Amino acid sequence: MKTFTFELVNVRVLFLALSVFVVGCNKDEFYEKDFLENPYQPDEQVDGGVVGGVDGSTVGGVDGATVGGSTDGSSTGGSTTGSTVGGTTGATDGSTVGGTTGSTDGSSTGGSTTGSTVGGTTGSTDGSTVGGTTGSTTGSTDGSSTGGTTTGSTDGGTTGSTTGSTTGSTDGSSTGGSTTGATDGGSTGGTTTGTVSQWADESFNQTAGSKKKLDIIWVIDNSGSMAEEQASLGTNFSAFINDFIDENVDFKMGVTTTDTRSSGGGQAYSTSLADLTSARAAADEADFKADFARHVNVGIRGDGREKGLQASESFINRYKASWMRDDAYLVVVYLSDEEDQSPKSKEDYLASLRSAKVNDGYVKAYSIVNTLNNCPSNVTCGFERYAYQAQQTGGGLADITSNFATVLNDMSQQIINLLDSFPLANDPIVGSVEVRVNGVVQTSGWSVTGRQLKFDAGSVPAVGSSVQVRYQY
Repeated sequence: MKTFTFELVNVRVLFLALSVFVVGCNKDEFYEKDFLENPYQPDEQVDGGVVGGVDGSTVGGVDGATVGGSTDGSSTGGSTTGSTVGGTTGATDGSTVGGTTGSTDGSSTGGSTTGSTVGGTTGSTDGSTVGGTTGSTTGSTDGSSTGGTTTGSTDGGTTGSTTGSTTGSTDGSSTGGSTTGATDGGSTGGTTTGTVSQWADESFNQTAGSKKKLDIIWVIDNSGSMAEEQASLGTNFSAFINDFIDENVDFKMGVTTTDTRSSGGGQAYSTSLADLTSARAAADEADFKADFARHVNVGIRGDGREKGLQASESFINRYKASWMRDDAYLVVVYLSDEEDQSPKSKEDYLASLRSAKVNDGYVKAYSIVNTLNNCPSNVTCGFERYAYQAQQTGGGLADITSNFATVLNDMSQQIINLLDSFPLANDPIVGSVEVRVNGVVQTSGWSVTGRQLKFDAGSVPAVGSSVQVRYQY
């Protein structure tokens, strides 16, 4: 009986001591002893929290979640231990968005903000919407629909990488061969920046006198402000035509105005087509020059809405079959102090002008216009539409207020140079030109300036030769 009482007293003492120990233990320390985090901070749960879940949560999921957690991932492909969005400060395998600066095995969408070694936790064990074993919607093998990580990763591997990143990949992706493209690109990616050169092949026949034929259309502004310019053109015509006469050029000229109100314009002025020919100049040069001065003084009662581009198009359509020659250069000279106001675009008129010749290198436009834009208040200032035709055809541009003798002489020299060369339709890339005569490559004896191929003296192909030119532009 005494022994039983002693044992009972001992039990009570032991129980009392244990109670004192428990009461003295801090609650947080108790949790800490069991290696648990503060339950009031769900974004720091072991192996995922409220959003990550133990071994993945509702959003993280066991072995990969709906949004693609890793084996123990987080809501967007987080780490082994995970967090709300992959770990508050990043865990071993993930960070706030899959690693603040990237992690060993990836981030939220197949690589962290700055990429990762493989480009994602390699998806989850079973994969998920955003990061599966073979990649995900935003990072799959060989790229993905949005192309993997922001900057990709080393391998780009299963969840997106160099093979499918914002900056392009080997195979690209639906939208992410990048801005700078990829090797194969994707449906909208893989583009090549800059322009792509093209090859041109042009052929010419060296026939007797073929380089000495010239058809010239003068399009003269006949609005109220043009009396002085018309007179100056007539007075200084010798500075233009003398070289053609001296070089025995076979030329034909026609004059029309910028007034297109009558039947669309483009009618030859007076008897200019019959009077302004090299044959008439050879017969009586003084009379020929007087006829030119008379024909270019077309008056100043024309439409104030000048339509020079429409006028030249209409002239060509009217007289192409009866007046223009297939083997002659076609030169169109615009003379106006106001901007063109034709109804169609400048590109449409350029295309129409070029179509006048099979080889559009034979078409040149020269514009004598108001490049200084010092227009009176009652006129439409500008010259860009006329300048466009000249620039795109490799012609010339001059200011209408400059010395007419100088302007006309410079223009004639440019045209004379054309007659001693073969015209190219485009501006060749330096070093890309290959010239053949009768099929034999010519390694010397020729040069290219702008759009003109010219043979050196002693290397000019014989009459009847075929000249082929291939180049990039």
